[in-house]
Amino acid sequence: MVGVEKRISSASLVVEKGHGEALYHLLKEKKWLNPKMQPKETANGFLAIPINEKCPITEVEINAFLNRDAIGIRFENVILHSSPPSVKPHSRLQESITRWLEKNLEIGERKSKAEVMAELMSEVPTKWERLGDLILLPQTAFESKQWSAIISDKNQLSLWKCIAEALKAERVGRQKNIRNDVERSSQAQLLLGDSSWVELLDYGVRFGFDACKVMYSSGNVTERHRIGNMDMKGETIIDCYAGIGYYTLPMLVRGGAKLVHACELNHHSITALEWGAKANNVSDRLIIHQGDNALTMTKLEGIADRCHLGLLPSSQSAWKLAIACLKEKGGTLHIHMNVEEEKIEQWINSTIHSLQQYVIELKRNYNVEVLHLEKVKWFAPRVRHVVLDVEFIHYD
Repeated sequence: MVGVEKRISSASLVVEKGHGEALYHLLKEKKWLNPKMQPKETANGFLAIPINEKCPITEVEINAFLNRDAIGIRFENVILHSSPPSVKPHSRLQESITRWLEKNLEIGERKSKAEVMAELMSEVPTKWERLGDLILLPQTAFESKQWSAIISDKNQLSLWKCIAEALKAERVGRQKNIRNDVERSSQAQLLLGDSSWVELLDYGVRFGFDACKVMYSSGNVTERHRIGNMDMKGETIIDCYAGIGYYTLPMLVRGGAKLVHACELNHHSITALEWGAKANNVSDRLIIHQGDNALTMTKLEGIADRCHLGLLPSSQSAWKLAIACLKEKGGTLHIHMNVEEEKIEQWINSTIHSLQQYVIELKRNYNVEVLHLEKVKWFAPRVRHVVLDVEFIHYD
């Protein structure tokens, strides 16, 4: 019958609600979710998450993937609601803006309404960034001469509201070019809403930041999760470009790092990092060094088990400083870089050569070995954002 919601007994993982989001994202990432059923809150603060036949069947396996001690997961058959049919947000946006244009479009004599509508709708963005209840549109969205001629002080608020409603958001903003300064400040513009402060819970880690003042890259989510999955218990780590704690916080919260020294220049990012540390109860394991890392890292020589170099397009200016920060016994560097796809192998070889030269200059007894290359995402046509994990092993 149309309109009757089905309830079906479904194999589920049941976990305390506090661990629910991290477990849900793990299952989604591993393609172990049952997309036909909806998660359900059960008695006593637990969450039942539907799984498919590919999901591991032991609690030990699940906890190993979550990289944490046992959190009380159990397997049960639970009566769940079937998921409603999905409606693509692109379709909702197109329909909503079409209705807005019908009310606000005035046609001259040169073109028909249908022609103008088609031209305008061809410029409606197909991609955007969602940060909680804030949608950030691309910087060119609704900025063309044709759109500017239609949008006025009187009707622009109704346009932003129609976009928010279509995309199920409360606030709308528009990306701007990153300011060409040493802090690489965000210049996003808030179009709808009273505040650009955003709070997110991602894979069990809480982030808070001002989206109009600092950068946050949703596209690097797989790398953030990869770093957080590493066992860093007992380690002292230096995050050479900490930002809002994009990697610092997962290393502390999920990786279990003993101590992270976070180097950061932008005071807005530091405000966000301090908020995140407090929200995740890791302030006692974080030391923030404000200022140019060319100066702050010189005070951290010989203390680190691991250094994270997360600056794009290149972090090479800090490679030698990072090696100097490693303990005498050695350690690991995570080096981010934008590299043309066909030149990745060449870049790896040249990077190792450069690191070996720095080792000689620093008079360290290290062998330099590649641990892993991670291809994070396409940064531009033919250009990859990659991360090279490099191990430095002491020899006598």
